[in-house]
Amino acid sequence: MNKKILVIDDDILTLEVINSMLDNEGYNVKSVHLTEMIFPSIAEFNPDLIIMDIKLNKADGRILCNQIKESENTKHIPIILLTGLEYDVIGEIICNADAIMGKPYKLDNMLLTIKNLLDSKIESFS
Repeated sequence: MNKKILVIDDDILTLEVINSMLDNEGYNVKSVHLTEMIFPSIAEFNPDLIIMDIKLNKADGRILCNQIKESENTKHIPIILLTGLEYDVIGEIICNADAIMGKPYKLDNMLLTIKNLLDSKIESFS
């Protein structure tokens, strides 16, 4: 079964690009652009990994990330946060994300990060 990745961003173009990229790699992808649909989508889709922008139109991705990581039902899901912040500022971000990637991100780096997080998730259950 293909791994499921939930992509959260309020920019439709960004969603389309990431969705296409992940789909081409064989992942089962669901995209969400409305913040009120994030938690229902997590419950329904049961993703293996979440990719989320930090700056959402109605929410802060860091706060949402921490809420996901604090829940017993979802704390096991690896989360990659995307941000347009400067690289020296990224290191100062305090949240429970498993990875934070700056924009513009490199396709190869994102795919490697996804693979590593999914592989480490499998190892932790072994």
